[in-house]
Amino acid sequence: GVDYTHPDLGGCFGINCKVIGGYDFVNYDNDPMDDNGHGTHVAATAAGNGILKGVAPDAKIVAYKVLDSGGSGYWSTIIISIDRSVDPNQDGDFSDHLDVISLSLGSYGDPDDPQSKAIDNAVEAGVVAVVAAGNNGPAEGTIRSPGTARKAITVGATDKQDVIASFSSRGPVTWSNGVIIKPDLVAPGVAICAARWDGAFSYANTRCNNDNNHVAISGTSMATPHVAGAAALIKQAHSDWMPDEVKMALRNTA
Repeated sequence: GVDYTHPDLGGCFGINCKVIGGYDFVNYDNDPMDDNGHGTHVAATAAGNGILKGVAPDAKIVAYKVLDSGGSGYWSTIIISIDRSVDPNQDGDFSDHLDVISLSLGSYGDPDDPQSKAIDNAVEAGVVAVVAAGNNGPAEGTIRSPGTARKAITVGATDKQDVIASFSSRGPVTWSNGVIIKPDLVAPGVAICAARWDGAFSYANTRCNNDNNHVAISGTSMATPHVAGAAALIKQAHSDWMPDEVKMALRNTA
């Protein structure tokens, strides 16, 4: 979920706010308020606009809460949310699809599993899908699904010296039907300072902005929204570009 009351995330929820809408697929209601902290941090990294600026500070956010307060959930829930991004108002018309989706989550799987196929289907419908590689490095072959999706922009993490983080999952993705190269690119993912929900991540550097409203944490989860924000900026500049064009522009210039 996303703490839309946070100053960096607009302070309100609704069509005239930064967080313009969303859904809580865990509690089955229209209030996607964060109860973990993870979603707020990544949303602010992508699109925050307060004391700290995200990569795309003027972007609007649609918050789909798919994990519970402990950070766990079901693939079925995640797949439903991916499908919802293609048809937010569920009227069968995909022309109002979201421009970019950012998924800082994952588990075991491969490019042919249901959640990877859902990502590929969303991309085919025009949605840019940015997905975390996972935090199971430095061993090879540790990319997590749906970062295994062929059409995803799969993101690993680097530190502040532009060195790949030891925890960042590595490719390639090898399964019974072949081999593909992942991740597609890497982005900053170590000690990233962004919006803090409630008292989340008390183990971390909670005063990274000299206040209690921000926290510095690490992971490919933190790298992914950097790329999602960059994708939003590209879509702003080139609204007619398809997801593959956005992906190649990012990947080929990284």
